Amino acid sequence: MLDNRNLRELIRRWRATPQSTVALFDEADNAIRATIATKERVLYPAIRDADGHRSGYVDDAIAQARRIEGFLDSAERLGPDGPGFQDEAQDAASAMDGLLVHEQRDLLPALDHLSPDERDRLDRDYGSTWVDVSARITAARAARRNPPGGAAETNY
Repeated sequence: MLDNRNLRELIRRWRATPQSTVALFDEADNAIRATIATKERVLYPAIRDADGHRSGYVDDAIAQARRIEGFLDSAERLGPDGPGFQDEAQDAASAMDGLLVHEQRDLLPALDHLSPDERDRLDRDYGSTWVDVSARITAARAARRNPPGGAAETNY
């Protein structure tokens, strides 16, 4: 919703060069994962409620989100020096950009008839959920890299 423009700009910068793909991986990964999780918790149910005929589109979006997460997981396992890291990261970026276009074209129009109050409530729910999810994702990444009593991971 409100973060799509910022996310698309981050993806554009992330994809610009191999160096930016490495440098912006954590930021892009966190933003993409937080966006996906928030949409699954807040936006997609609102779309289903607003227009049940779009349920298939919502299912498609969720399936695409799983593929994106798979690309991100693979890139993270490979690490920035791993063979195929750039390909997996670029595939995640491209797929996320495609998902955002799909949402704009096929999903978000279901919300056009919401009243200003309903839209404000949805925006507030979306914003607070995104902050909560983003904080959990960041904490989980930090815990993976710095496990208590263990050696930190050397890759993403």
